[in-house]
Formats: sequence, C-alpha cells, structure tokens
Amino acid sequence: MSSSAAEQDMSKLKNIVIVGASSAGQQLANYLTPNLPSSHRIILVDALDYAFWPIASLRAAVVPGWEKRITVPLTQETVFPKNTNHRLVVPNKVVELKENSIVLEKVFEGSKEIPFFKCILSTGAQQPSPMRPPADSTKQAYHDTLIKTQGEIKQANKIVIIGGGAVGLEIAGEIRANYPDKSITIVHSSSHVLHPQASAPDPKGKAHSYSSPPTLPKLSITLEKILADSKIDLILNDKVDIPAEQTTPEDWSGSFGLQDGVKNVKLASGKVLEADYVFVSIGNKPNVGLVQQTDEKALISGMVGVDEHLRVISENSESPLTKNYYAIGDCCSTPGWKTYMGADYDAKGCSVNIINEIKGKALKKYVRPSLAAMMIPLGPEKGSGTLTFPVVGTWQVPGAMVRAAKGGNLLLDQLFYPRFKGEKKVTAGM
Repeated sequence: MSSSAAEQDMSKLKNIVIVGASSAGQQLANYLTPNLPSSHRIILVDALDYAFWPIASLRAAVVPGWEKRITVPLTQETVFPKNTNHRLVVPNKVVELKENSIVLEKVFEGSKEIPFFKCILSTGAQQPSPMRPPADSTKQAYHDTLIKTQGEIKQANKIVIIGGGAVGLEIAGEIRANYPDKSITIVHSSSHVLHPQASAPDPKGKAHSYSSPPTLPKLSITLEKILADSKIDLILNDKVDIPAEQTTPEDWSGSFGLQDGVKNVKLASGKVLEADYVFVSIGNKPNVGLVQQTDEKALISGMVGVDEHLRVISENSESPLTKNYYAIGDCCSTPGWKTYMGADYDAKGCSVNIINEIKGKALKKYVRPSLAAMMIPLGPEKGSGTLTFPVVGTWQVPGAMVRAAKGGNLLLDQLFYPRFKGEKKVTAGM
C-alpha cells in the first residue's frame, strides 16, 4: 500500500488521543491496546521523546551511573506492539485543545490538527530539575543535568534542604548513604516531617496546590528517628527566608544548587545556617497549563476537575472540555496521594469507560481503590513506610519491607521497564 493510501486508510479510524506519556498516560494506552475495536486507534502524544522515572531521579542526582537507568526511549517500537494502527507522536507538543480535536506544534500525518473520538489528559506534574527534566530537555541534556548535580553534591560540604516532605527526606537519605561526613540539614515548616496533618481546604476551592491525605503520624516519628541516627539535622516549625537578591557576599542569594562558597541561610525564626549547597523540595504542581488557557473554570484546587467517571467538568456551561475529555493521574482532581499506584488506578478506571463509550454502554462510576502505599526510602538500606488497606486502615511497615520493595532498585525492574509493551524490549541504559 502506498504512503498516501495508508494515510487515507488511517483517516477512517476514530482516534483516542492521550496527551502525555506519563505513568498514567502510558498505562492507559497499555490497558486500551488489547481491548480497542479495529475501528479505533490510540494516538499517544508527548513533548519528549523519552520517558523518565521520577521515583529514582533523586538517586540519579547523587549516584553516578544512575542517570542512564532512569530514562527509556519513547519510540513506536518500545511503546506499541508490531503491526498496529496505534501511533506514538513524539517529540511533539499539544498547543491547543478544541472540542473535537487537538492542535499540535508539528505536523502529524499531513496536519497539525488531530480529530478525536475521545481525548484523555494525562499531563502529570511539574517539578524543578533534577526531579523531572527541564522543559524541552533532550535525554542527553537531562543526563548532563543529573551528572552536574552529582558533581556539585560531591563537592559540597554543608547542605541545606528546604522542605521535609518525601523528596526532601529521600534526597537527604541518598546523600548520606554515599557521603557519611557531609553536614546535612533539613528545614521543614510543620511540626513533623511529611504531612501528618491534613491541609486546610481553600475557602474558594481554587488553591493552586495539592491537598494530599495526611500521612500516618507514626511514620513521621520513625523517619525522624532514622534521620537522627543518620546524623541528619532536622529543624521543624521553621522556614527558610528565600531572598530575591544577595544583600552581602556572605549571605545566600536565593539561588539553588552549589554556592560560590559558604553562605548564611536565614530562617524565619532568626536562626542562621551555613550552606554551600541548597536543595529545594517544596512540592510539585499539576501540569495544567493547556486546560488553564482553554477554560480556567475547569480547574479545581489547581487540578483538572473530573466527575465520578473521570470526565472533565467545568463551571463554564460552554466549555469545550466537558463533552469528550477525560483527565487522569497527577494533573486531575481524583482524591488520594499522587503516586504511581494512584495513576495506575486512574488509567485502569478510565480505560473501562473509554471502551464503554465506544460500545455505547453506560459509564462505570470510578472509585479509586483504598489500597495504597507510602514508601520512603532513605537511601538503599534505610527507610519506612505505610500500607493502607480496605476496612482495616493504615499500618506502618518495617524498614526491611521498604528496602525489599523499593529501596534497592527503586522499582525500575518491577514497574518502569515493564511499562513498555512494545516489540522492542526495554532495558537499563538504552
């Protein structure tokens, strides 16, 4: 068949467009692939031509060689089975959302506009490097960023970490596991690490931040003991004053990363810390820019609002997003922790309703399963975590379980590499 004939044949197919090859987006493609009728195909779009594994990015920022383990090429061969109508469109950005189509930055199959039967937004979250690649970063550029961070941390002697959430704790643990003599101090604004108290709801319901469930208080206390045993200093109920500019050569300028010498880092309490490296870990933000520019009233608490079927909802009755759009994963308002497990639950629930829509069946109400895990490794050998079970609630798990389940290889072999279902087998260092 000629190229033009093939394109014409493809044009007869109904598209299921997935925006974002995130954990949620790629898992949705995996769930849909064996179940879609031949009349439909998946179009998976991502701005990058590689996937990365945020769960292991902090180790990759400290340990040389790990930068190559946490990225995998996004190609037709790694993502989809052989001889399929499904298409991976990378690297390409979605620049506009319309009611029945998306507009791309670059041409695909002769046009920048792709019509769809349904579109699923799985654009994930934004975090500063090294947790996630900078925007438009190539795989090599991201590797270079991680290698640069490795070198700077090796050079530093007095490290201050802003934020005692999961990221701040894990980077502290990784640094201590590899550098036993460096000074490490974590500054956290709450009375305990993590978030054992629920955040107060925003009165207008429009706060641009996550509102995660509270973590188990016992977990915070256990982790604080591990930090103390590891000689990692912890300052609670205090905040770092982040200056807009440098006032004296001795004071910290507000820049993150390696400093040009030891600087004075001032806290709200009046305390002053010395640091030649400053790491910021004050959370991530949903990647909702496309929705914001299309219909800001489709955002709830800074996330894409979805109903009980994972369909996008809006206060705007004329919204172009409420008829044919779904949203899943970190970018959407499904309750619960924004974790890989949660993203996978969303993807599975969404796949059921996409298939139901194709078959003209009633949609199934999505209720995220209550089984959830919160594992916090502090390097490959230490850490603690919790498991939440239906009915019986949340229980703390021993450090040995965290080491076995996550700490050693940070789930690369269990979850990341197996996510790729294409004809080409995915391995570390591709």
